[in-house]
Amino acid sequence: MLITCLRHATAESHTDPISDAERVLVKKGKDQVVRVAEFCRKHALLPAKLYSSPLRRAQQTAKLLHTHLPDCAVVEIVDWLSLGTDPQAIIAELNMLEDAGVNDVWLVGHEPTMSELVAGLINAPDDSILIKKASLTRIQVNFANGSVAQLLWSIPCGLMSLK
Repeated sequence: MLITCLRHATAESHTDPISDAERVLVKKGKDQVVRVAEFCRKHALLPAKLYSSPLRRAQQTAKLLHTHLPDCAVVEIVDWLSLGTDPQAIIAELNMLEDAGVNDVWLVGHEPTMSELVAGLINAPDDSILIKKASLTRIQVNFANGSVAQLLWSIPCGLMSLK
């Protein structure tokens, strides 16, 4: 299974007088997602399945990707990508998806969960991975073979050339 993690783009500050779940993307974040979508289009990266956390900033990130990336899968909102979800619970969901024949998923979520998920999949210490906002990280995992995983690449938005 190919797993591509997309951390949500830049959102309103934690200090704003709104709940964390309701924080929305700022202009910089929206621009980041457009840049990610253009990078994906240029490199023929297209989600077969696109799952998002139910928090607004993640949903916005996923929906903007869908809007700006032709033929992108429709966003599916799932509770198992909520902020603070145990990465092992996400791995269990991914394992079930692979058992159901799904072999390419994109996950839009939060920190530190995205970094901990990647670390857990590749058997690295939790603090050894840091997923930046609006970055893409791809892992190849074979759950049927004892969860053997390989980090294929990780690209921060700032390094996604548009030329």
